[in-house]
Amino acid sequence: MSGQMRKPGRKAEQAARLPGLLAAAEAVFLQKGYHAATMSDVAKAAGMSKKTIYELIDSKIELFFAILADHHEKITFPRPEPGWSVADTLTANLLALGRFLLEPAQVALIRLIMAEYTHSPDFGRLFMRSRLMKAKAGLEDALASVAREQGVPAAEAKEGSAMLFGMALGEFHIGTLIGFRPPPTRAALETRVRRAVEIFLAGVCPEGFSPPSETCGAPPPAA
Repeated sequence: MSGQMRKPGRKAEQAARLPGLLAAAEAVFLQKGYHAATMSDVAKAAGMSKKTIYELIDSKIELFFAILADHHEKITFPRPEPGWSVADTLTANLLALGRFLLEPAQVALIRLIMAEYTHSPDFGRLFMRSRLMKAKAGLEDALASVAREQGVPAAEAKEGSAMLFGMALGEFHIGTLIGFRPPPTRAALETRVRRAVEIFLAGVCPEGFSPPSETCGAPPPAA
């Protein structure tokens, strides 16, 4: 009975220590690289024993993906507000995604993964499936919702979200990652996103998207 009472306290203690471990491990991975870093390095940075770390996490790869998951939890896609047009919904979701991906912490992590690709191509593929694709899924969900509500073909939601992502954020994202350009200002990001949404909807809406306040996919007015 006493052992059963201690167990919840042990779990609570471990949960309380996990954020500190993730922060320390992230700093170590960014400084040394994932493959060069050791769990001993992480333990020293976290002020924990390796035994304690393995009570919290199963392996180094699981630790790394726990860091990615922790970052992913911080992205918040907006709920559509009453009166929002399709353009408003897509713009808000793209801005949320763009601001998240262009944050310095996200850029640093993705650069790390790009560098680690030479050690293990599977590392990059795992990242794409578990990290970037999850982030882009919010945009895909928004477009699928538009499809259901406004008549845009639902089957095109996945491809459409990829096209819209590339048009609105691709250049900014790649340019920032490789250091070709600094991250865009909030004003520049918003201008690019709004223009991309306008062009995208002009291509997918049967009646076009003019003026912008009209609802994409709404049936044409009676003659």
